Amino acid sequence: MGIEQPGQGRRGAILTALAVLAVVVGVVVLVVGISTQRPDPPSPPAATADAQPTQADEEPEPTTDADDASSTTGAPDAGPTSSEPQESSAPEVAALAPSEPVEVRLPSIDVTSPLHPLGLADDGTLEVPSGDRYHEAAWYDGSPTPGELGPTVIEGHVTGAGGVESVFFELGAMRPGDTAEVEREDGQTVTYEVYRVDQFAKDAFPTVDVYGPTDVPELRLITCGGEFDEQEQSHEDNTVVYARMVEG
Repeated sequence: MGIEQPGQGRRGAILTALAVLAVVVGVVVLVVGISTQRPDPPSPPAATADAQPTQADEEPEPTTDADDASSTTGAPDAGPTSSEPQESSAPEVAALAPSEPVEVRLPSIDVTSPLHPLGLADDGTLEVPSGDRYHEAAWYDGSPTPGELGPTVIEGHVTGAGGVESVFFELGAMRPGDTAEVEREDGQTVTYEVYRVDQFAKDAFPTVDVYGPTDVPELRLITCGGEFDEQEQSHEDNTVVYARMVEG
């Protein structure tokens, strides 16, 4: 039988405790690492359009975005525009007088968000939600108000710091036939029906398709999509939902 030296039992206990602690810390680090990996937002199918958006030949006002570390709209003046204007198959609806939007609801992806207006930054890029309102959707105040002729543009982030899902994370899961509701400051709610869901590389953003004039009230919902570029700290694509007013 071996003879235990003074303090040997205590040292052994300490070393064992430190070994256990190292294992626990390693597990925690691994879990944290996994939890902060940036999730991939849903992408629309390769073709979901039942029609092309209505547009005019003239160019809209220049509107761009500011990329950040998580999600923003794409840079609409950075890529080619769509070519031929198309006939609209939307039902006849009467356009409404102006009234700013206050809330957007997307039942198919369980999204309800208050809206706040955002404009263009000094460098001409589209401002994006930030600060306390980072995870809310925003209305681009250079676009028509809901129910007016033309496309009402609403944007939202897809992810936030550390890859946490943001308000429009599921936007790419919307499909033609889904509805979007936008409540106005005057109390009216405008209902839109989705007719197209698409994804574009940011350097090929179809400016006129998204921001150009339309002959009926329409809606554009925009967020980032595609893979996350760690070097650029932004998603490579933009997801855009196109919808037409069916009730207001």
